Amino acid sequence: MPELPEVETIKEDLRKLIVGSRIEKAEVLDATLVEWPSPGEFARLLEGVFVTGARRRAKHLILELGNEKNLVFQLKIGGQLLLVPLVEQPTTALMLMLHLDGERRLFLRDGTGFSRARLLNGEELEERLSSLGPEPLEEGFDAQYLSQKLAARKAQIKSLLLDQKVVAGIGNIYVDEILYDARLHPRRKANTLSAKEWDALHAAISENLAAGIEHRGTTVRFYLDVLGRPGTHQDYLRVFEKHGSPCPGCGGMVVREKISGRPTHFCPACQPL
Repeated sequence: MPELPEVETIKEDLRKLIVGSRIEKAEVLDATLVEWPSPGEFARLLEGVFVTGARRRAKHLILELGNEKNLVFQLKIGGQLLLVPLVEQPTTALMLMLHLDGERRLFLRDGTGFSRARLLNGEELEERLSSLGPEPLEEGFDAQYLSQKLAARKAQIKSLLLDQKVVAGIGNIYVDEILYDARLHPRRKANTLSAKEWDALHAAISENLAAGIEHRGTTVRFYLDVLGRPGTHQDYLRVFEKHGSPCPGCGGMVVREKISGRPTHFCPACQPL
């Protein structure tokens, strides 16, 4: 699933490659993609408009348009936005095709079919994003915020970090790596963490997300950048989907358990409960 580093990478690619481009035509190839407005109105409102900006909020990818609308994508589990040469045009699982000036095409492909898109004005977009927590790489997100927000909670720390109202953009891959670096068991209850552990958790969040962006995302299944290239951060994972392998820290066995409804990977020795 594209998480903050993957969506950030896609956003930067689109900022460099298509901002300033004109959308000549939009083809909705799978009506389930479009949540607002109707698929026909969605395509009509995109025709002839310029892409004026690209930004990200949490896992939302936002293209700002010259008609004061925002094209908002959630790539969910398997969504790919691809700007590729015609000879490499994807032919399967296509949900959307944007015909750009210069005879270029931007495709949204998703074999899982879970990606969603909306066209929202500024007020609608603000309302859509209003419940999200802070961006973890921006000023103001620190160990003190985490402690103040969560230290009284009896919930497990993994489920809290996955809550987009607590912190925006972190998903299952990065939270497993973050908790490994912070040496916290994913079942630890937030109200048991010490001040030192809150500091370690904040540092692990910042370092893991920054590394994911530096390595242009994590490709374990579906993720590709806008030019169809995989990320490389999967080469740096220590515990995610490493169950049955030695822990790089202590040599013990990495295990997998279902926690908060998600497959969870950790080292019981390095992350004692």
